[in-house]
Amino acid sequence: MKIIEDVLLTNEKFQNTYIAIGAFDGIHIGHRALIIKAVENAKKNSGKSVVFTFLNHPLERINIRKAPKLINSLEEKIHIIESLGVDYLIMQPFTEKFSNETPENFVKEILKRKLDAQEVFVGFNFSFGKGGLGNSENLKEFGLGNKIKIEIEEPVKLNGKIVSSTYIREKLTQGELEIANLCLGAPFLIIGEVVHGRKLGRVMGFPTANLKILNKIYPPFGIYGGKVKIEGNENKWDAVINIGKNPTLKPDEKSIEVHILDFDKDIYGKKICVSLIEHLRDEKKFDSMEELKSTINNDVNMWRNKVKRK
Repeated sequence: MKIIEDVLLTNEKFQNTYIAIGAFDGIHIGHRALIIKAVENAKKNSGKSVVFTFLNHPLERINIRKAPKLINSLEEKIHIIESLGVDYLIMQPFTEKFSNETPENFVKEILKRKLDAQEVFVGFNFSFGKGGLGNSENLKEFGLGNKIKIEIEEPVKLNGKIVSSTYIREKLTQGELEIANLCLGAPFLIIGEVVHGRKLGRVMGFPTANLKILNKIYPPFGIYGGKVKIEGNENKWDAVINIGKNPTLKPDEKSIEVHILDFDKDIYGKKICVSLIEHLRDEKKFDSMEELKSTINNDVNMWRNKVKRK
């Protein structure tokens, strides 16, 4: 997948493209449907699939106080989109200049002239152009005038609720990881570089890969069961993950600690992909190291047994 950092400045020559457009925070099942259609139609027509999204959330420029915490970091977003087989990813900076593009000019100059779009896929609530004044019906109208086919996807529902990034943030904040994962179409993802910690887990017999907490949304502090993929290795390992302050050993020091089952190699400096599958228990403070060690041992055995049954 080739990444384009600014469509207004690139010298890339696009031909015969099929484009999915959206903010794509969280890349939920509705987003995935859009992107997969772009990929499939590009292949059918010997074209190239494009995802057109933003480097920064548009609300960061329009109204920073209303800008939400993102579900995915930029690296996580790129990782997920690439996994869907996309040819080009346009990470457009939402600058003042770009935000002032009129809806008509966006279709004519960017989608048609710059990207040679043949077909464009957007969600039912799509808005675009200066002030967000353009909607999906305007896109259809301007698309017709520029010989671009426009496909508007209907909302995807789960248990009667429309799946959206806002809904997923709500479920994650409330600790409803299972529902959030169903909406995402995959386990909640954390990607980070393994950094040096205080190695207290190793002393207790449970070495951990430590990751920094980023400025993005996370489920509530607690212990989770999941899987880990390590940079440069195709294997996936089961893991028990602690997100939080670790109040017994490191009060108020926020971190993500990943104990990879049956694994004890040096992976400092490597990137790991952590998939959160299930909440095991809430974070708590223990009265002694022995009580903490016993509980961690129970966490590991519990997840090991659950994995065996799956």
